[in-house]
Amino acid sequence: MKTLTTAFAIAALSTTFAASAADLQLHVFSHNNNATLTVTKDGQPVSGYPVSVQGASTLTTNGNLETAENGSVSVKNLSNQPQSVKFTVTDDNGNNIVAKRFLGRNS
Repeated sequence: MKTLTTAFAIAALSTTFAASAADLQLHVFSHNNNATLTVTKDGQPVSGYPVSVQGASTLTTNGNLETAENGSVSVKNLSNQPQSVKFTVTDDNGNNIVAKRFLGRNS
């Protein structure tokens, strides 16, 4: 009985976390040396949301940014070498949501 109660408690906590984390989502579209990240909350684009972009120093955009009116941030790899880029946003509960993309070289 104790095992069953523990299992139900874990399932309830997992469902609660998934529901709250699902409110804020990252959508990343990348092609060649460009990437566009869009932040949505409850399916709607979020304007002015803080985004951390980490990767090569040769990106057109790097560091702490905010989303535009359409909820997006765009970056371009200006290096002649492919680069890995990490996008991070933090939800209302303090959880980091991370998306990583590999951007091709500037040709």
